Amino acid sequence: MKFRAQLGDLILSILAIAGGLAILVLTRLQGLQLVKSGKMGPGFFPTICGIAIAACGIMLLAELWYSRKKGNTSEDKLLFNTNELRNLLIFAVLGAMVLLLSKYLGLLTCLGLCVAAYLKIQGKESWKKTILISVCMVAFLYAVFVLFLHVPVPKGPLGF
Repeated sequence: MKFRAQLGDLILSILAIAGGLAILVLTRLQGLQLVKSGKMGPGFFPTICGIAIAACGIMLLAELWYSRKKGNTSEDKLLFNTNELRNLLIFAVLGAMVLLLSKYLGLLTCLGLCVAAYLKIQGKESWKKTILISVCMVAFLYAVFVLFLHVPVPKGPLGF
């Protein structure tokens, strides 16, 4: 069975709305507070993510309905092509590596290595540019999440 873009958009929008609402319900059922002691509570991030995911699903559904109403159907276009499937596989492998190795190397180190690997595989960037982008990204994430927001992240042998 070949999936067409319109059917894929419909399935994705319904799953996004259901997923976003499920996150909101689970956050509420677990009793995670949005604000705790005048600061962001443990339920703040899941609540924002749930709202954002559901809103994206609603916008995609609205776009699909609007394009169908105008008569702009994309039934001729296939949902997947080989480049998109390759990108999906690369992201899945890199994401799994981050999850598996962050306990041993540290989350920020793994994310930096993941960005470097992606830039070399997909972007065909020079080593100099790849290293610069990866180091700047790790420094930015460290400054925002560790120094500013005081989020505990898994630390590796390098201390971050």
